[in-house]
Amino acid sequence: MNIAVRGLDGPVLTLEQARENGAQYRAAIPERIDLLRPVLAGIGVNIDLAYRDPAAYVTALHCALLEELPPLYRPETAAPMSRELSSRAGADIVLSFLGDLAMLECDVLMRAKPGSFVGLNLDPADRAMASYRRPCLLGLRDRLYASPPEALHVEAEYVGAYARMDQPARLAPADVDLAPGTAPAVLLNAIGGTLLMRLDRFETHPDLVILKAETWLGQA
Repeated sequence: MNIAVRGLDGPVLTLEQARENGAQYRAAIPERIDLLRPVLAGIGVNIDLAYRDPAAYVTALHCALLEELPPLYRPETAAPMSRELSSRAGADIVLSFLGDLAMLECDVLMRAKPGSFVGLNLDPADRAMASYRRPCLLGLRDRLYASPPEALHVEAEYVGAYARMDQPARLAPADVDLAPGTAPAVLLNAIGGTLLMRLDRFETHPDLVILKAETWLGQA
């Protein structure tokens, strides 16, 4: 686990181990995306659309996963505490798939928003957060609010969608229009909708070079 959790007896990563994990995560992104390509093709989703036409990609992904994920739903896999210690293999292999989708989203955003990068969330303010010492997408801010750079734990968003598959109707319907300009509330209820929202609203923080020199971002 990345942090100690009350009532859960499991090993906690040291900072050195977290750094090693982060380095392995970054190195694995191209390979995992290559492995994801035929998997998505098998359910009718063209991975290249994620880069070329993100709205079409998210629409196809959302529709496909509304069909594919409910039969794979297991309460024990969806439970946050049990996920912490999951091997992500066997019956929990869906967690690996969701992690790969998150890697793809990070890759699309890094290419679209130069300067953003995958690194560890070492923000002292996040010490008790699930994202702390975990690989996150760093360096972006919401330009509508000129916010500080955010640590985007993208994987948690895909796993969160899976956790709602006990009642898929809570997500956006399969026939929803996810074209540019879609209301944020709809995007946040679509699997992968955060990609469209961030492509539209997020920007590389204009002071990122300074922040990397003077804050925890330089060690991320």
